[in-house]
Amino acid sequence: MKDNEAHKHAIEAEIDMAHSEHRDIPLGYEDPHKAALEDNPEHAEKLTLSVVLSALFLGTSFTGPIIFGFILATPILVQLSEKLGGANIDFWIPSGWGAAAAVGFTIAGRVSDIFGRRYVILTGQLLTILGGIIAGTAQSMNQLIAGEVILGASIGTVSVACAGISEILPNKYRGAGLAWTEFNLSSWIPGTLLANAMISHATWRIMFYVAIGYGAFSFIGTLFVYFPPSHPRPDGKTKWQEFKELDFIGAALFVTGLVVFLFGLNSGGNTYAWGATGTIAALILGLITFFAAFAYDFTLAKDPLFPWYLFKSFREFSSLIVLVFVAGMVFFAASALNAQTILYLHTADAIKIGVYSLPSGSGQLIGGVVIPALVQYIRHVNLQLIFANFMQALFFGLAALITPTNLNWLMAVQFLAMLPFGWITLNCYTTASLHVPQRDLGVAIGLIGTFRSVGGSIGSVIFSSIFSQTATKQVSSRITSTLASNSVALNATSTASFIKAVRLTILGVPGQAAAFPTVSTDIFAKCVTAARYGYAYGFRITWLASIPFGIIAVICAACVRDPSKYFTNHVEVHLEREIGGRKGLVSSKREEESYVERTEEGDGEKVEGVGAREGV
Repeated sequence: MKDNEAHKHAIEAEIDMAHSEHRDIPLGYEDPHKAALEDNPEHAEKLTLSVVLSALFLGTSFTGPIIFGFILATPILVQLSEKLGGANIDFWIPSGWGAAAAVGFTIAGRVSDIFGRRYVILTGQLLTILGGIIAGTAQSMNQLIAGEVILGASIGTVSVACAGISEILPNKYRGAGLAWTEFNLSSWIPGTLLANAMISHATWRIMFYVAIGYGAFSFIGTLFVYFPPSHPRPDGKTKWQEFKELDFIGAALFVTGLVVFLFGLNSGGNTYAWGATGTIAALILGLITFFAAFAYDFTLAKDPLFPWYLFKSFREFSSLIVLVFVAGMVFFAASALNAQTILYLHTADAIKIGVYSLPSGSGQLIGGVVIPALVQYIRHVNLQLIFANFMQALFFGLAALITPTNLNWLMAVQFLAMLPFGWITLNCYTTASLHVPQRDLGVAIGLIGTFRSVGGSIGSVIFSSIFSQTATKQVSSRITSTLASNSVALNATSTASFIKAVRLTILGVPGQAAAFPTVSTDIFAKCVTAARYGYAYGFRITWLASIPFGIIAVICAACVRDPSKYFTNHVEVHLEREIGGRKGLVSSKREEESYVERTEEGDGEKVEGVGAREGV
């Protein structure tokens, strides 16, 4: 792919400035493909203690905001609403978390190119601590949502660690390094069980206290061991000057458009009818503002958050964005709906819900840790992505066949449907890290995270809205039909109260049948069963609606350019300082020779990576 002229000259200015200041430029700064193939020693460099510890602490940065801020919170939304109120706004827990994460992803990558990865990651870890404190002390749903939004912003910010880990490891170990970040999230296996156990036998606040602990642990470790090199600054600009040139207009348009659009999606069928002016206006204005952010960045922005020179490279970058967007849509929605499926269709016992959810977590472990760790051995990353996306589309579609009588099928489908998410996400991160020049890696990784979170936010609202609106109608209709078929006549007020009693019974509230002495225990039980089938129908329509998105993802996966040949022993950057204050090992001579070669070859050099120079 080719740069535009302005961007090409800016990069050349950065290189010239760095050499005038006697600072090293990574070999893959302009062309990651050439660096991977030409700087490929026979044996991979031995990992230093600082590199190992840096990967350790960077990897643990994700645990607090993801596991204890999202994975454990979403399965118990119904129970949290009962304790704090706000059942009509609890959807903002996953949606607000995802939207804030999208914003964090978007901005953090570019900011890390100015202030360095280290300071951005440390900021994200501090946000984890702050968000955990606010959520853990919440006395209302609004305060809990505020804490979740900060935790979402923290994961978006610490996502820069994905680029940080990739840079300091040999290319062939990048998949394993990113798999380490997912391994730190392996407590998601019993996540639903833990969440339900906490809320039933202790307090849900524990999860946020643990998030605070993880944030503090990763912050202290990163502070003392992770010292990556700084980014070259063109024309001698200060960091503050570069910061002032950030794309604040694009960011404002992006955030405003996303929030307004999400509000419109949730309002439809709830606050307003789908055809009401309030719903339509929010949807249209949100979409227009959202896309205006990209139009502005592609044409007018001086330092865009969404650079066109990355987006126009479909096989190496843009296709990956589509894949993570779709994966985020179904995964984040399923994170909340899977536990609700067990609750509404089978049991209100919190421990049983957790046990029945274990296959879902196990699938995430295999897809997020085991397979990505072996990516350099399996290779054929494009084929892996095709299969993983096909698997995701197939089994979320088959989730439509779940009923109140096939619990084993439910557990099997949840295992197979949830497995591809980590597989897809980490393979996209790995692919981008091998195709995108190091100069843009922070931005690229951030954008992949952005669209995964945007997809998650939109998917959470879309699929939860489809389920709630379909299930509400079906449950009421089926209960009423069951009463009529058994010759039970209730007036309108009593019928509404009876439907509520059946719903509460399904949620585990005892003694509801006693309030209706004219309805026999047998008929009440039949109404409960009818309601469960009403909920099952709601889930059926929800997951059938996911199939078109899955088909689009499979098509895009077929377009991804395979990066397998770049799994070499090349290491992109070295830490500037080792433990004990020693200067890190850098390949100064080698990189200086590379710079001379680039200067001599000029624009006639053959380059294939994202953002390749003009004249190809």
